Amino acid sequence: MDKFSDAAKWIGSGNRIVTRTTGERSPALQLRKIIYLSELRSAECLVCGLGFYVLYLNGKKVGSDVLSPSFTAYDKRALYMKYDVSGYLRKGKNVVAVKLGDGFYNQTTRDVWGFYQAPWRDCVKLLFELKAGGKTVCVSDESWKCTYDGATTHTAIRTGEYYDARKEDGWREFGYDDTAWRQAQIVAPPGGILRPQKLPPICECEELEAIDVWKTKKGWAFDFGKNIAGYVRLKYRGRRGATAVLRYSEKLDGKELDQSNISALVPDADEFSTDKYTFCGAGEEVWKPEFVYHGFRYAELSGVENPPDRSALTAYFVHTDLRKKGTLHTSDELLDWIYEAGIRSFLSNFHGFSEDCPHREKNGWTGDAAISCDYAVWNFEMKEAYKKWLEDICDSQRENGQLPGIAPTGSWGYNWGSGPAWDCALFFLPYVLYRETGNRECFDVVYRAAEKYLAYAAYYRRGGLVCYGLGDWCPPDLPDLKLMSNELSDSCYYYAMQAIMAMMCKERGEGKKAERYARSAEETKSAIRKKYIRADGVDTDGQGALAEVLYFRIVEGTEAEKLAQRLAEKVKEDNYKFKVGILGQKALLEALSSYGYTHEAYRAVARYDFPSYGYWKKNGATTLWENWDGSGSRNHHMYGGVLDWIFRYIAGIRNTGTGYDTCEIVPYFFAEDCSAEAETETPHGKLSVAWQKTAREFVCEAEIPRGVNAILKLDEKQPQKILSGKIKIYF
Repeated sequence: MDKFSDAAKWIGSGNRIVTRTTGERSPALQLRKIIYLSELRSAECLVCGLGFYVLYLNGKKVGSDVLSPSFTAYDKRALYMKYDVSGYLRKGKNVVAVKLGDGFYNQTTRDVWGFYQAPWRDCVKLLFELKAGGKTVCVSDESWKCTYDGATTHTAIRTGEYYDARKEDGWREFGYDDTAWRQAQIVAPPGGILRPQKLPPICECEELEAIDVWKTKKGWAFDFGKNIAGYVRLKYRGRRGATAVLRYSEKLDGKELDQSNISALVPDADEFSTDKYTFCGAGEEVWKPEFVYHGFRYAELSGVENPPDRSALTAYFVHTDLRKKGTLHTSDELLDWIYEAGIRSFLSNFHGFSEDCPHREKNGWTGDAAISCDYAVWNFEMKEAYKKWLEDICDSQRENGQLPGIAPTGSWGYNWGSGPAWDCALFFLPYVLYRETGNRECFDVVYRAAEKYLAYAAYYRRGGLVCYGLGDWCPPDLPDLKLMSNELSDSCYYYAMQAIMAMMCKERGEGKKAERYARSAEETKSAIRKKYIRADGVDTDGQGALAEVLYFRIVEGTEAEKLAQRLAEKVKEDNYKFKVGILGQKALLEALSSYGYTHEAYRAVARYDFPSYGYWKKNGATTLWENWDGSGSRNHHMYGGVLDWIFRYIAGIRNTGTGYDTCEIVPYFFAEDCSAEAETETPHGKLSVAWQKTAREFVCEAEIPRGVNAILKLDEKQPQKILSGKIKIYF
């Protein structure tokens, strides 16, 4: 069964939608249906429950996924899940039970991005079909019963979930009396196309025990040692009617939880990132949320009488269950920390789409993803995940070609100022997927939207250049900071998008279009050169401006070599401190290393004073921060471009073709005694490199799959070709 039959109808309560955003509870909707099976056969079902659903058969939760289905612009596209439920059914009577939470579909909390006013917003609803032995035995229709009067009394994705265990009544089991429930009603569909969810589901991927517990003014604080996205499980004996309050935070003010850096953008929330559980008093009670997730390292338990032991709260790291396919390790403690923190940040910010942070916003900022996609693709299997999110971006595009800064969006972000460096995600993600895997599928997803966008951007050309974006975002607060002009940055990204479009057209066999976009790209490059390139450098002469013209190959040959030398000198003059924002920083490391200045790049990365990755590590970070001083979110992936640099320029694995059909292995010796190892999956198989350098020798072990033409370079004059298979090389 791959799609719903016409017999399945969208159902819901039919009489409730939360219209206010302050002080109003939004309980979960419970639905149930009794079915009879004359015999046991293989069985499967399809489910779409909006916003999020939990499916039970005969009292047992179906599947290991949570927060399903993945968030989309529901009036454009909704996803459904498929389950093999053979082991959940029995001969005779069976109970199908579904609980629906608001999720992003019926967001009740006012926020600055306007999701409470999203065009798709409506009451929660269900589409369901169950087949056994190839025959449909149950569909969602008006024969189901439903109620809002259940134990889950509030489900607000941006604030928290409330549960009253006194209202537990066995509704998921056979024998429950649902005569007081109302009949379900057939309701309007969400409005978009309905598609199976092909990207991996969101799951509880890691369980963390508290490493420390201490008394606070309100209760007890639990430290789980890592900044993650997810929730906690409560296990506690409480007095009937007492309410446990679970408040989440990623930082402390002394010994107290501090939410000041994450709560400001949800202005009407009396309590931000807070779950509540009311005890029924039946001994030890165990509970965890079903319809929300938070960003946190710390959780506070209050509202209980007796001091909890360390096992009272257990944290769950919840994210899209992306398959890991890459690894990285070096002998440099800081580089390893950067890698681990970067991976944790990326996963914390992927819940069906690429987010900026898992607490304050939960928004799909396109610019953040454009920076992290390089390291994402060699670390994880990303094809279906990125394909889905690219569909979200396309669904959010206006008819005139304009893109919002976030996707999915409820209407916010079109005229806010994100610009080319953010919009480039539409081009960069499919390009990086193609470069790393050889897969062209995402070209087809974005092609029409990419054409529309470039036509839209052309209206903003002045003298061949464009300027309508944010520019180099979140730079450090340093004296004498010279950021590149927004026009230079926007135009460089505009050039790159045109060049990628030319390549896409060529791959699709549209030669004339490819030539047209290639000519337009060259015109943009010439305009950049004419206005910004000087004999002795680049206008403003800051790190970012020099780096971007090198990174995007605006200059080439001897001219590029001179500017690269000037960039290296500039970094030295700045005492190896980053004087760039997120755009310039990614370009800076690549530009330095690609022109032979990896030593300068490494010194900038390896610092421990402000602003640096070492500064974050020294201050207890376990994820990457939004701001160098820690004033914003402390779980962001937009400064994660450094992970790709470590892989390519420290471990030294460089894909020089498409899908690693050709590659170079060029280690960087960052100390007298040092080592690095890395691996990734290529279309040809696993590619791995492990090298160690001492004062006496260099040893390199590599596994090169057939179909990969690999060259080891320790000396540009004497490169060594590596044959396929497992090999060991000594120097």
